[in-house]
Amino acid sequence: MRVLCCLDGTNAEPISRATGLLSPDQLAVGIIYVIDQGPHHDMEHTRKRHFRPPVPPPGRERQMVEAEQDSAKEIIDEGLRYLSGAETLRREGRPEREIVNAAADWEADLIIICPRAEYRDKHKIGPRSVGHVARFVLDHAPCPVLLVRPMNRDEFPIKR
Repeated sequence: MRVLCCLDGTNAEPISRATGLLSPDQLAVGIIYVIDQGPHHDMEHTRKRHFRPPVPPPGRERQMVEAEQDSAKEIIDEGLRYLSGAETLRREGRPEREIVNAAADWEADLIIICPRAEYRDKHKIGPRSVGHVARFVLDHAPCPVLLVRPMNRDEFPIKR
């Protein structure tokens, strides 16, 4: 079974616990992190509206790219601490689309994904309880998707 685990910088531990529930026999694990290019496009659009060049000065652009690459490396390294021996996939683009495309390219049998931290509010029920990336993956994935909702047991006491 080929399992693609989607990292976002906050979820390596709960995803590793979820993979622990699967049978380790013939289990191939891949971890993916996508550098979101959406903010770059938004910034270009905003700069054009203010009659500025569409890209920041060369030094600033290089600093931004280096920071994104460093952050991606740290997130993947953290994922490897929890899921040692996993194959790593790093992509750039829109996370929701890159995850779905990577799952198809990698021939994943299962995708494990968590909603983003801002959507983990126990009071939000319904469509907003899952972020737009997880929602897109749930709707378009070429294989089954396991949605892991990490929770602090102190926040959700069992009522007796």
